[in-house]
Amino acid sequence: MFTAVYLANNINTDWRITFHYFNIAMAVMIATIFYQYLFTLINEVNDKREFLFILGIEFFLIILGLMLGYYVGIYFCIAAYIIGLILPIFLWEKFKSERVNFPHLVERVSLIVIIAFGEVIVNLANYFNSKTPLMYAAFLLLVLMFASYVLLSDKIINHHQISRGFVLMYSHIAIVISVLLMTVDTLYLNNKNVDHKFLYGLIIGTVALYYFSLIVNQVYSKKVCQFKKIEAITLLTIFIIGALILWLVKNSNFVGYDLLINMKSDLFLSFSNEKQKFFKLTLL
Repeated sequence: MFTAVYLANNINTDWRITFHYFNIAMAVMIATIFYQYLFTLINEVNDKREFLFILGIEFFLIILGLMLGYYVGIYFCIAAYIIGLILPIFLWEKFKSERVNFPHLVERVSLIVIIAFGEVIVNLANYFNSKTPLMYAAFLLLVLMFASYVLLSDKIINHHQISRGFVLMYSHIAIVISVLLMTVDTLYLNNKNVDHKFLYGLIIGTVALYYFSLIVNQVYSKKVCQFKKIEAITLLTIFIIGALILWLVKNSNFVGYDLLINMKSDLFLSFSNEKQKFFKLTLL
């Protein structure tokens, strides 16, 4: 907690200054986690060695980057974070699925998403006034996105299963990124100087990333709620149609109409098939 507060108080718009504060904070957090695993007993169902290996490489590269300075060290620090993110995928067979408390994992990643949505609302709060009616439409869009998340990544997931949870963890990284990108999208709607091609391309990409990440989590769903091929094709078709319409009217001044089309696509993606499945599930 102290490290997080330290980092928050030292973030600067000049990355050359933030570079040291950020990586010092990350090094401290990684070292803390490393020592937690270091003093854990090793047994046949323990994946301690894999965690120590990954954390050790990441810590070493960050420290090396800090010692070399910004202009050279930044590449070592970037490599450290990429390795920390990707290396578990190559070592996934060495991780023990029985060591994962899957219900707890679902709860933790869900809380991160809730925090991300909360940050979005806080960032948009200053724009809710009579001069910016689009913000109300943007808020409705966020409500639909959150409702989609509750249905697809909370209600219909089988919480009581034995799994490493890799898909769940990595998909939630993309979900959080897309939620934060939606903040940028909605704020740019009020900026008349933003290129419409860039803005609507960003909106389409953000929505695509968000719903793709949700659909990927279907591997953890209860059997009665799993997607069929025809349902997946239907959702994809609806999204493509909505994206094409949004792109065709990108040069129009009716920005509210554009956003409404985008929200309509979200509505269909969120509830067209999953609503029926969810109601069916609640009756079982």
